[in-house]
Amino acid sequence: MKTKSEVLFEAFLAANNLPFEKIEEKVSSPRPDYRVSIGHGEIIFEVKQLEEDGNFGVVKDPTSPDIKSSSRAVGRHIRRRIRKSKEQIEFGAEQGLPSILLIYNKIDPAFQYFGTELTDFIAAMYGTYTVNGMDRTPDESDNASFSAVGHLCDRGGTTTVKLYENVFAKVKVPWGQLPECFDVQSFDVTTHSRGGSV
Repeated sequence: MKTKSEVLFEAFLAANNLPFEKIEEKVSSPRPDYRVSIGHGEIIFEVKQLEEDGNFGVVKDPTSPDIKSSSRAVGRHIRRRIRKSKEQIEFGAEQGLPSILLIYNKIDPAFQYFGTELTDFIAAMYGTYTVNGMDRTPDESDNASFSAVGHLCDRGGTTTVKLYENVFAKVKVPWGQLPECFDVQSFDVTTHSRGGSV
């Protein structure tokens, strides 16, 4: 049984004429989900989804049930998926293939913001911004096996994929070969400033 994120990603690939194959699962060693042909090479994709969070859409005032609020620790959801996907991503990186974790937000199906905003990806991958610059947490956010982490989104009935570059990746994505259907965000973490799309 395919997850919603897998169905969406396969439809996205098919709609953009990108050949792919589902990687056979192994009980003994975790494997990523997809091998996708792009340009003259291949890229590995692991697809995860955010399932639930008790802090999303909480009714604060029982007399006003239509008014709800949400709270979260910035980057926490993404960081957890990075940790859970480490072995699958390493499988591709060890073969010298760019390996990307894609995250679909099933917690917030209407807007897909809660836990998957730009600031969440930055915090999960590089640390959080403070008055003194970037407060990096290497044990949690640095993993050179990840070439990028991305957001698989179907807001408004349109499926999009936005990729956030890992500047520390040991296997780089051939960004110049990616088709325009991929939106790419690059970062300049050495100066603690966000870069623009490439």
